[in-house]
Amino acid sequence: MKFNAIRLFNEDGKRVSRMVEQTLSDLDPGDVVIKSRYAAVNYKDARAVTGVGNVISRFPCVPGVEVAGTVVESADPSFRPGDVVTVQGGRDFGMRRDGGYSEYVRVPAAWVGRVPEGSDGFDMVGMGLAAYTSALAVDELLRRVRPEQGPILVTGGTGGSSSFAIDMLAGLGYRVVASTGKTSEAQYLKKIGASEIVGRDEIAGGDKPLEEQRWAGGIDAVGGAPLDALLRSTRKRGVVCAFGNAAGEELRTSIYPFILRSVSLVGINGNHPVPERGEVWARMMPGGDLHPRHIADICHTIPFAGLQAHCDKLIAGGVRGRAVVTFG
Repeated sequence: MKFNAIRLFNEDGKRVSRMVEQTLSDLDPGDVVIKSRYAAVNYKDARAVTGVGNVISRFPCVPGVEVAGTVVESADPSFRPGDVVTVQGGRDFGMRRDGGYSEYVRVPAAWVGRVPEGSDGFDMVGMGLAAYTSALAVDELLRRVRPEQGPILVTGGTGGSSSFAIDMLAGLGYRVVASTGKTSEAQYLKKIGASEIVGRDEIAGGDKPLEEQRWAGGIDAVGGAPLDALLRSTRKRGVVCAFGNAAGEELRTSIYPFILRSVSLVGINGNHPVPERGEVWARMMPGGDLHPRHIADICHTIPFAGLQAHCDKLIAGGVRGRAVVTFG
């Protein structure tokens, strides 16, 4: 059986991705073989496909950290042919072992999660790591910041994770302010729950170590200068949750937000396989308090053949929401 996959190669020090024809023998070993139906595109996936950064450390390798599909073979009795399943996250999948950008994938059974009955996997991948990471951040804010304490700023507003954060926070009664460089997307941001839109340069009014206290808390999906501005303008005892680096991997700020305003900076890592996600993932399912209300507005589909072009566009900052790859 032959099928298509995107593989990343290291050619004389340059990372190059290509669509290639493969057989199962070309894939890493594993207990479960899945015929892919949907895969997601995260920022890290786009970096891997375009060869930006060091997301992948083994070559050649198939990128893609999230996929959903149907089991076709299983050496583990926990899964049978025909089961609808998903593989998302973990330390190796799509980074140090072959991932989801392939018409067939093969993985250890411990990485495989079941898709709820009645779903074909679209919503599971549509939410995926993006919504799960945001849900972890929202859950942290729920524990420490009440809606009546003031607005929550979400940076990188049009991105997939940020869009889900806006949706969840608004659904929980928070007043959400979305920061974005795409002012043309104001209508989209308000539709998914933002009450106000600000530009990147409007987060904080200047460049002093401390600025006007504006935000009761924040969710930062971009890092760099926007995160610094958010910290400098967060209110006393505010909480900022951070999980992104699209605007920079370095954070340059002062100690004053922490020692004079008791601001907390909380790092969020959602790279957990589905079987290990527990309560927060369960709360994201229909009927849960963290279930996104606007999946259909946030997610859009692209064909597998268009994935590489989409990744180029994502790295350039030219997309909104979350792309779900469909396999033909």
